[in-house]
Order: sequence, then C-alpha cells, then structure tokens
Amino acid sequence: MKNVPEAGTYVVGGLVLGAATVLGYWQHYNDNVAAPPRLWLADGPLREKVLPHCSHLLRPFAPTPWAANQHAQTVLGFMRGLTMRNCYTRQLILTVDGATLGLDWFDGCDATDFPIPTSAPVLLVCHGINGGSHEGYAKWVCAAALSHGWRATVLNYRGCNGLPFTAPRGYAATMSHDVFTAVYSIKARYPSAPIVAVGYSLGGLKLTKYVAEADAGLHTPPPGQPQLFAGSGLAAAAVVSSPVSLGLSAMKLSNPTSLSFLYNLAVAYKLRQNIQQHRRDIQAFSRFDVDAALAAWTVGGIEDGGLPASLGFADRQQYYESCSSQDYIPGIQTPTLILLAEDDPFLGIVPDVECSRNPSTLLALTRRGGHVAFLQGAWPLGRSYMDDAVMEFFSATLKHLYGFQSPSVTIPPPSGGAAVATSATQSDGQQSAAVNHTEEAVPVTPWVTDAARAGALAAAAAAG
Repeated sequence: MKNVPEAGTYVVGGLVLGAATVLGYWQHYNDNVAAPPRLWLADGPLREKVLPHCSHLLRPFAPTPWAANQHAQTVLGFMRGLTMRNCYTRQLILTVDGATLGLDWFDGCDATDFPIPTSAPVLLVCHGINGGSHEGYAKWVCAAALSHGWRATVLNYRGCNGLPFTAPRGYAATMSHDVFTAVYSIKARYPSAPIVAVGYSLGGLKLTKYVAEADAGLHTPPPGQPQLFAGSGLAAAAVVSSPVSLGLSAMKLSNPTSLSFLYNLAVAYKLRQNIQQHRRDIQAFSRFDVDAALAAWTVGGIEDGGLPASLGFADRQQYYESCSSQDYIPGIQTPTLILLAEDDPFLGIVPDVECSRNPSTLLALTRRGGHVAFLQGAWPLGRSYMDDAVMEFFSATLKHLYGFQSPSVTIPPPSGGAAVATSATQSDGQQSAAVNHTEEAVPVTPWVTDAARAGALAAAAAAG
C-alpha cells in the first residue's frame, strides 16, 4: 500500500506556498510599485526654497497594496465621495456673457463668524468633467485645507452640479476666463488673503491655461471694474491628473479594444445626462446639436454634435489643440506643481521638456496612482497622497517664497448638509487669447538623481 500524505502535510504546504506568495508580492511591491516620483524642474526658487520642504515629493509614494493597479486606483478614487459628507454654502457669480457659476464654500467657511481670520489663505478647487463640489477629491482636499486653518471653495462650472444653463456656451476646458471670474470674486471678498488653486483632470487643463494667460496679462476685469491683482492672482497652483494633451488622451480612450475604452463610455454617459438635463436651454442658447449628441455613445461622438462650433472652433482637433497644456506650461510664472501618474488611463503626454525648462513649474510623475486617485494606506477611501502632496506644496510655497505663516486656529470638524445658493455677484474677464511658447522637444531625464534627492532630504532635516 502506497504512503498517503497526512492532511497536515497539505496544510503546511499551503501555508508555505501562501507565505512565499505574500513575500514575493511584497518584494515586487517595494521594488517596482512603491517609489519616489520622478521630478522635473529648472534651477530657481522652487528647487532651492520649496522642494526641500516637500517630503511627499521626495519620498516613495506607496499606493494601497491591494489596489495598486491603475483601474483599481481610478475606480476606488471615484468612491472617495462616499467617505466625506457634503457641507457647503453656495455663492453664485455671474460672468459677462451671462453664465452662472457657483462657488461652494466648504463647511460654511465664508460665514462672517467662522473662526478663521480674513487673511487666511483660500483654496480654490477646479473640478473635472461632469464634476462639482460633490466629488470625493474636492471634498477631501477642502477638508485638508480647513485643517490647516484655510478657507476652501469649489468652482462649479456652467450647468454643473445643479447650476442653470444661462449663456450661449457651456463649460469646456477652454473656458479659462471662468477661473478668472472665480479668482476675482474671491479676491474681492478677501483682499488680504493669498489664494491658491488646484485643478483636477479637465480642471487641470483649464487652470493651466488660465495661469499662463493671466501671467501674460491676458485676463483683465471688464470696463468699470477695479484691477484687484496682477497676473494670475494666485500665490501658487497645482494641477493633478491633467490629460495634458487632450488629443492624445482622446486617442487612448477611443480604442475599443482597450479596457480604458470603458472610461470613454462612462464619461459619455454622464455627458448625455447633463445635456438631457439642460436640453431646452442648450437648444435656446447655442448651436449645439442636442439630438446628435444624445444619440452618441462616445465622448468624440458627443463633441462632434457641435461642441467645437458652439465654442468658436472649426473642428474637434482645433478645440483639443486650444485647451491642451504643452503650449501654456512654458508661459507659467506662478509657482505650479503638476502631479501626474504614469499609469493614468487619461494621460495623453508627460510634459517633461516644458517643465524642465520653466523654473516656475515642478512636475512630479509617480509610477502608480491612476486617474485623480493616488490612494494610499490599507484603507484607500480616506486622505490620499495627492491631498498631502498638494497641501504640502502650497504650505511650503507660502512659507518659504512669501514668508507667510498659517494662522493657529481651532477648526470644528466638517458638518453635514449642503446649503442652497443665497447670493450672486458679477465679475469676469475678457475672452483670452492663446499663449504659444513651444520649443522643439528633446529627451529629458529627471534632474533629481538619488544623490540630489538625498541632499534635498538632508536640507529638509536641517531646516526642520
């Protein structure tokens, strides 16, 4: 009779195999997943004064071990809205062309009796496509700003998040003058407060375009309104998960054989919902072919329904070129962090050449992170790496470039419930022109070598 292994042998063998698998994955995770972001920036104040105080950009980003995949990060990132309740009061602002925008102030921090001085920094959040203040990334970064003793507000675009459609043009990545409207309104309310702004995805495209144009003097108040600030009016900016090149991003998402095509269908579905909601107003105000758009299944098909024409462009390609960031990044003078993930399914191109030549921009490229996610820790639906990195960059810039000290205040935790709109003001800038500062692309490697990174960490330790 042959010897038959006892049951305990199988159990031990299974435990050994399981342990070996876990150890193998952990080795793979530490070697290939968790890594510091690659950095590109030119010599200047950002490199010398700010970066040494940005520990999150100098140390490894360790994504959630069981959700490090790009699609797991991206999908779970959308779910972060479930773990932070809406708590806003809304201020309506009107543009020169009649559009209605909404500034949603987090936790009612614009109230006169809110325990934050009027000179405290104000964070302005620019949301992504089909988004609004209800998005998880918006709520979490607002909560992070509030914990620093800052005010935070989200700019809701035309027709988004319950706003009416009241102008010939809807929201788009080219509408950078709507950002000017928001900055102008904030500066009018808090003239002594430094303003910082962060844009996510499409909001990153819009914010990049605005900062470059405003720094070139292309955004000014309408006749009869005072000039409240020069340039962008921002002390610093951050761009997170921007496609950078909208045309190349659209090509990636248009491949029906790719898993990323599902994102195209999902975005198109939400766009059709928005169009259906505002169907009557869109038909009354614009040349957009609503019926064709509602019959389309992809973002490109909806855009072909008349979006370029409604914005004054000849075709979709001209629209893509106008809102893509490569030509705007060289013109940025406001200190700006650009945080991207290599595995972002929406990323069109990495602007390494442009950022390596501009001392006012700092490009950080992580290995993982997905799209508007950068989830970290065992529980991925809490504070994310992008929240930490953005707020640390803003704090370091305000302190070490401008000498600003954040106020020491006790802030109550965010409360629940969203308030309705109660006020409206009017301000806007003129339609801005394109900024073209392109240079011939050449291969560029990150300036931050291991030795340079160690030196920056040593400098941060000495400063602390």
